[in-house]
Amino acid sequence: MNVKQRLLEAGFARVVALDAAEAGVPDANGTLLLAFWPYQAEREPDAAGAWIHPYYDASQKAYQAAKQAVSDAKQAGVSVELRDDIRVKPIFARMPGYTQGRNTLTYAPDYGSRSHVQIILLDERMEPDLHLVRQPHPLHCGDCTRCMDACPTRAIDEQGYHRERCLRNWQLTGAPVPEALRSAMGNRLLGCDECQRCCPHNPAPQGEAVAPVSLSALLDRTKESCGLLQERIGTNLAIPNRLLAQACLLAGNSGDESLADSLRALTQHPSPLVREHAAWAVGAAEKQE
Repeated sequence: MNVKQRLLEAGFARVVALDAAEAGVPDANGTLLLAFWPYQAEREPDAAGAWIHPYYDASQKAYQAAKQAVSDAKQAGVSVELRDDIRVKPIFARMPGYTQGRNTLTYAPDYGSRSHVQIILLDERMEPDLHLVRQPHPLHCGDCTRCMDACPTRAIDEQGYHRERCLRNWQLTGAPVPEALRSAMGNRLLGCDECQRCCPHNPAPQGEAVAPVSLSALLDRTKESCGLLQERIGTNLAIPNRLLAQACLLAGNSGDESLADSLRALTQHPSPLVREHAAWAVGAAEKQE
């Protein structure tokens, strides 16, 4: 079976074959396949409800497609596996035509930073589509500071990217979001798009924003809501208490008085994380009155 062709048939827009040893994969002498699943840039999402960045829909679809393609290949006798332990950013930094911005995201030809990549290791040696350069590329930003200016928490500055200030870094981690970042979450349930939306190396937003998730449903019918979201974002992210805790922050930012009773009830929730976020949200809502 031609695994590269099978991945393309599964819906991936591009599959790049690299020499695994050249890419620095330990104890590997075969081929590393990087399968790209691009997604369309959204226009600014509605402020009402809870917003999920389209990257997560794309990554779940890509994972399911790659999982099935690899399963089919194994049944055909091919020695192949999905790998989630290989760091691809250092590889991208040495791939001709692929660049990186201050936000640490990789920009692929045609797609910019708007694609998800699945990593497949194949024992078979294939002819590489390209060879890596010795030294990583410099950042493509030059004097541009648009992402620095757009970031709501100043997670990007002249010194680089600061993970501890990044909203996306704190979402659904199971840890309390620092108080300084909670109001900046706005209506973001999962993901943030500011540094990508303003970047001149990305295509302009084209599609309409996906309908947001109901905050009242997340607060009052959490398990049911998570069950519906599992197909979109995967079971590893659709964890009830983590989604609920994040939803509390969004509810506190929303100014929606109809959510007040639900938030007050959640200050007695069994989860310490939910209790803390709910108490903050109640206080935030009271300040807006």
